[in-house]
Amino acid sequence: MFIYILNNWTKYEALVTRHVSLTLAALAICFCLGVMLGALCFRNQIASGVVTSVAGALRVVPSLAVMLILMPVLGVGVTPALTALVIIGLPPVIINTASALGSADKNIIEAAEACAMSERRIFWKIRVPLAMPFIITGLRLAGLSASAGAILAAYIGAGGLGELILSGLSQYRMDILLAGAVTTMAISLFIECVFQALYAISMRNRGCAAEPK
Repeated sequence: MFIYILNNWTKYEALVTRHVSLTLAALAICFCLGVMLGALCFRNQIASGVVTSVAGALRVVPSLAVMLILMPVLGVGVTPALTALVIIGLPPVIINTASALGSADKNIIEAAEACAMSERRIFWKIRVPLAMPFIITGLRLAGLSASAGAILAAYIGAGGLGELILSGLSQYRMDILLAGAVTTMAISLFIECVFQALYAISMRNRGCAAEPK
């Protein structure tokens, strides 16, 4: 595996870069859209029922199926792959955000209202900090889903580490297969560690929202 990587470093670097860029782009879009839609669900009960139902249904759709469905509309390449990764990653962010914002301790909210805090200030100073660990958990799941789904981007010409895995399988080359698989695992492990650290920080900071100021 290491010999193959050293002998094909330029290609390997390009595939890793594409895989990481797809994952990060999908995660960034999931963060922006997911948190916004989650907040909308918290504010509007009608929207909550529709959006959470659709998000829940999307969680059971395989990544490759989404990409293949998008191909007739968006063609092949990065655009359908990124769109599919966003669709796959959005559900946990939306659901976690909406449920976390709505499950803030009522005693804390009532205490904040008694201190004459506005609804907007309660939202940003209390609800969001209390919900942050759960939002981060949703983003962690979205990141892991995007990293795993990016492997399948090779099926529709978007590149990434999936190309190494497909090449290894077709050529019966274990070194090529391991180069793609092990690197993908390393990227997923890195995402897991980063979000676990962010989760721990958010849990420590969560107590700051317990006492309205």
